[in-house]
Amino acid sequence: MDLLVVDRVVKNFGGLRVLNQTSLTVKKGTVTALVGPNGSGKSTLFNVIYGLAPADEGEVYFQGKKITRYPPYRIYREGLALAFQLPRLFDQLPILDNLLLAAPVNSGENPIRALFTRPRWQEEERALARQAYEVLELLELTPLALRPTGQLSGGQRKLVEIGRVLMAKPEMILVDEPAAGINPVLARKIYATLKKLQQEKGLTLFIIEHRLEVLFDFADYVYLMDAGRVVLEGTPEEVLAHPDFYTIYAGESRPWRVL
Repeated sequence: MDLLVVDRVVKNFGGLRVLNQTSLTVKKGTVTALVGPNGSGKSTLFNVIYGLAPADEGEVYFQGKKITRYPPYRIYREGLALAFQLPRLFDQLPILDNLLLAAPVNSGENPIRALFTRPRWQEEERALARQAYEVLELLELTPLALRPTGQLSGGQRKLVEIGRVLMAKPEMILVDEPAAGINPVLARKIYATLKKLQQEKGLTLFIIEHRLEVLFDFADYVYLMDAGRVVLEGTPEEVLAHPDFYTIYAGESRPWRVL
């Protein structure tokens, strides 16, 4: 089943066409990779999918529903979450509070409900605390639950970013370069955690990554982008065996098309 469908999406910035009739699908329950040289349009595609940048043409469908012009908060509530390349955390707050703040719904946030439905929102908060500790256990961060996120390493911060999106119990997560800027051992730990989420929780993962030596050990399917288009796709073995892969990935590609 195709959980995400990107259909002929176009995105222009001024006179530059950054996404040029981009189309792809992500099947439910897979780890799907999006790779390509710098400037090929990968992050722009994620921004369009997640509603951070409106598409000029084309459509995006999630679970069969058109979400092309949904705002990010609504996409989040539909079950599609984004883990940013640079974690967007509250550095002065503990890891636990960062997770609790990411929960999509809390009745106690409404002043009227806070006054008149106290037992209800107190039980919701207890349930959220239990969920947060389950996420911490999954990510092996429980001993650090009360540590401010500003004191964490880069790799630990990325795990917290993933934990925040898990609080929404999403069907699918877009993950932007989870291994960027961290040591190889922690990079593999992050990918092992993501694979565990796929296998044990049934999550679908769509990942941008440049560290192919790690990514291709965990991915089920790979799309290669170049100049705003998907130019190659297949299993990691099929993509690596294709004669054009290294030429394209090394950046020997045509320049941006000027409108």
